[in-house]
Amino acid sequence: MVPVFNLKGSIIEALNALGGSGTATEVGSYIKSKYGKDWKNIEKIMDDLCHESESSFFLPEDRVLTKIGQDKYSVREIIVPELSETNEESRRALSNFGIAKNVFSFRGAEELLKRKGQLSTILQAASLTDLSSNENYDKIQHFLHKNMWDIGVSLFPVATYKLAAFKEKTAIEIERSLIDAVHRSLFRCLLAHAKNQIDVLVFIVPTYKEPKFEKVKRDLQEFKEIIPYPVYLVGVTPQTQ
Repeated sequence: MVPVFNLKGSIIEALNALGGSGTATEVGSYIKSKYGKDWKNIEKIMDDLCHESESSFFLPEDRVLTKIGQDKYSVREIIVPELSETNEESRRALSNFGIAKNVFSFRGAEELLKRKGQLSTILQAASLTDLSSNENYDKIQHFLHKNMWDIGVSLFPVATYKLAAFKEKTAIEIERSLIDAVHRSLFRCLLAHAKNQIDVLVFIVPTYKEPKFEKVKRDLQEFKEIIPYPVYLVGVTPQTQ
């Protein structure tokens, strides 16, 4: 099994271990000592994770640090508001990105993703492509990786079975060809959920070809009695459709 490493989470862990604040050098030393990972550009990454950064490529909700002095950082207190966004409002927000999409929330998945502060990142990732080619798959993965998601993660006994992306117990699968692949992902994630490794699964699929959004939605509803975890389904459609 491939161990999961989340850089943002490790930076927060390091700062907490340092008493709530520390320098980039101290954080880098902590991460190298505990995880064996040497980040040469740790200061630049920590600058980008500061909410006051004007050039950061991280989304606002991922900027969890604040700079409290020269080369010294702390974890800022974040108050997450209660959101009452409905599915219809989600669809309107999705349309603003330029690619038509459908969404389906199974077992409260949308509400859970909102509480985690991950929903907007996932919707932006889905807005990047219509899944018409493998390059589109890579584009979504690249965007998620830039936003501190781990990609190509295996939580399963067979190491070659890998999730497209993973972060804080949220698993993302991108499927553009086979409904059977969706079924396999649902099956594999039964084990990961039983081991408390995931608490929600996200599928990004086409609406216009296999595995069609409506078919995946149908199967979630038909097999709901044996799928114990939340699933968030996003279907994307080319603008010409």
